[in-house]
Amino acid sequence: MEVIRKRNNVVLCGLVLGLWSCAQISAPTGGPKDETPPQVILFDPPNERVNIRPHQLLMEFDEYVVVRNVQQMLIVSPPIAKAPTWRVRGKKVEWTFDPAEFAEDRTYVFSFGSSIVDLHESNPATDLKWAFSTGSDLDTLKARGNVIDRMTGQGKKGLRVLLFHAPAEWDSIWAGQRPDALGETDADGTFSIPYLADRSFVGLALDDVNGNYVWDEGEYVALDSTPFRGGSMELKWLGEETEKPLLRPSIESCKVDTTGMIRILAAAPEEITSKEEWQVIWPESTKTLPGSREGDSVFVWVDVQPGLDWQEARVVWSGLDFADTARIRTLPGAPGLANWKAMKQPKGFLKAGKERAWFFQRGIQIVDSTKFKLLEDSVDCPMEFFRASTAAKTTRELRIGIAEKEGVDYQLEVLPGALRTRTGIELGDTLSYRWKTRPTEYFGELVVSLTEVPGAGWLRINDERVWVHSDSVLRFQKMEPATVTLGFEWDMNGDSIWQTVDPKTLRSAEPYFRPENQPKVRSNWVIEWNWSLLSEINENSTE
Repeated sequence: MEVIRKRNNVVLCGLVLGLWSCAQISAPTGGPKDETPPQVILFDPPNERVNIRPHQLLMEFDEYVVVRNVQQMLIVSPPIAKAPTWRVRGKKVEWTFDPAEFAEDRTYVFSFGSSIVDLHESNPATDLKWAFSTGSDLDTLKARGNVIDRMTGQGKKGLRVLLFHAPAEWDSIWAGQRPDALGETDADGTFSIPYLADRSFVGLALDDVNGNYVWDEGEYVALDSTPFRGGSMELKWLGEETEKPLLRPSIESCKVDTTGMIRILAAAPEEITSKEEWQVIWPESTKTLPGSREGDSVFVWVDVQPGLDWQEARVVWSGLDFADTARIRTLPGAPGLANWKAMKQPKGFLKAGKERAWFFQRGIQIVDSTKFKLLEDSVDCPMEFFRASTAAKTTRELRIGIAEKEGVDYQLEVLPGALRTRTGIELGDTLSYRWKTRPTEYFGELVVSLTEVPGAGWLRINDERVWVHSDSVLRFQKMEPATVTLGFEWDMNGDSIWQTVDPKTLRSAEPYFRPENQPKVRSNWVIEWNWSLLSEINENSTE
């Protein structure tokens, strides 16, 4: 009987636990993910009440919610000294205030940001506001506008729009001053911020990645430092990405092969790489060596001596205000014939040019430059120049000058004895590189007629920029058959610089225009393209 009682107790406990488990709020299993934000079904007191000094707000939603990051997310305008407290009860959130915090005849707006989310998927309630007035009138002006990405011309969704009373203390704004009004852009980049007083504001819109209501370097931003009043105009702001903050340069990896070629992975912007210096340090000596940079990789060559201990060696990368040191990891084995492999070389069909380049897998030395033979349709062709290192010095790059003709086969032959490795192995076989130039009839021509140009700026055609100051006709010859990307960079303030947005100097982005459709170049055709900038100016101008 004792055993039976124990079993019954186990069964009873299991039933209790099962029933308790059934009573818990848990996420449903299966089906598509819930991406719908919680919706308010009740404000008590109701939104937009007048002549009240509330001590409490009850918000009821259509699903279970939680509250998070209130200190960071909740904006009360105008600010109150004592922060409200809150309590969550299922689908309801109760807020408690000190009525003495609210001044006479003022409109107060509570902007909750993304502080209220649903229980299961953390979808935030968006653009959630509650407003009331302690007097008989409620501020009813609105700021309406649109944030457009200046390069795509499309509205920018999900940006946080911050308004501040003018005149604004911008240093305080960048230091974290809370905004006086808050909004968010929709799928078209449109925003509408209600309950504004009849006074001037300035504003910005940002992709507030860390949710701190402050622009941080690297965040997308649109800026307007020109004061405006609610209801006075439809605002149009141009936004774009800003440069990420420079991180302290560091060496990610450092490897040396048996020939003494050290390959260093060290990414950095041009302002750093243009003034960098490389050293290889042993306990007994320090050598400053030239570094050959190819993108994020740097190549340095060291003469290999018997008994050289790489375990004791270090690479030092230094610049104007930084230095970083790394150990050197050795790669076993000699590169052998793989040394002759060109990682980049001319091949296939190319547009006729004046120079060709080869980049080899590892460091090579030029022994005899007369053993490089250039052929044009199988006939000897002179080289305009030959650039590489001299004997006993190392390079991975070879360049030749050549006055190429259209529709011709070219071949570069590298004869035995022309090259050798750093280990002294000479090229024993002939290397051959072939390519062809496109014939004249392959190319097309594009004639662009620009009309109603608003002012000086740059016509952008693919990666090329052409300065224009008025209505112009521009002819582009020898173009590859393809769809062309046209754009116009308007130098709106006339300083000969197409400005990007710079919040710290209150510099707004200057406009960029693009045609509704892009021209397509065809082989052996002359395409005439008429482009009036008037419609783009009316649509995209920030004035």
